[in-house]
Amino acid sequence: MTGDSLEGRIAVISPHLDDAVLSLGGTIATITRGGHAVRVVTVFAGDENATMVAGPWDRKSGFESAAAAARARAAEDDEACRILGAEPIRMPYLDKDYQRVLDEDEILAAVAAAVAESDVVLIPAYPLTNEDHAWLSRLLLTRLQIDARIVLYAEQPYAAWSREVPAEAQAERPWRVVSTSALARGVKLRACRAYKSQIPMLGGTRVLFGITSYEARLGGESICWSQS
Repeated sequence: MTGDSLEGRIAVISPHLDDAVLSLGGTIATITRGGHAVRVVTVFAGDENATMVAGPWDRKSGFESAAAAARARAAEDDEACRILGAEPIRMPYLDKDYQRVLDEDEILAAVAAAVAESDVVLIPAYPLTNEDHAWLSRLLLTRLQIDARIVLYAEQPYAAWSREVPAEAQAERPWRVVSTSALARGVKLRACRAYKSQIPMLGGTRVLFGITSYEARLGGESICWSQS
């Protein structure tokens, strides 16, 4: 892999189950159909062996326990990644709705191991309005030591909700748009719909149309190559 190209072995860091697909589904579909490997690494994927009752978000999503939510959402993630042609990797850390103690060193080691063979690693960086997203992005961008090129990406549906363009809101960074084909955009939409327990919580079909409209206005999904 040479230059600023999304080729070779790609890893997308997804704070929660669905973040990577909602944000970069079209890009992932394009990369995999180009013959390159994509690994979706979800950090706060939940613990299928947890013993506590469901947190507020998972309870509203229809689950009675944290374990049930983790299992069902993992199955949704498997289907979404299958549609995109990506490999799902999930870590058993709980999200902000649960009482937890996050060990930065442990999570760094787990992420580093998951992306060790990657040529490019994509990390969420805009707008970071979600507490878990902001925490993880800060940790990885300040402490993750890997040989791969780092690429930042705009998170959905948060970027669409902000109605701002990363290149304007964070003008000091060279954001650019990855244009995708109509086929890739259709594949992304199918993959997003695989998260059946989550899409209604985010706003249903309306949120998917909002993302589609936002990206159509920009011309695609937004990323920013690191300068190293």
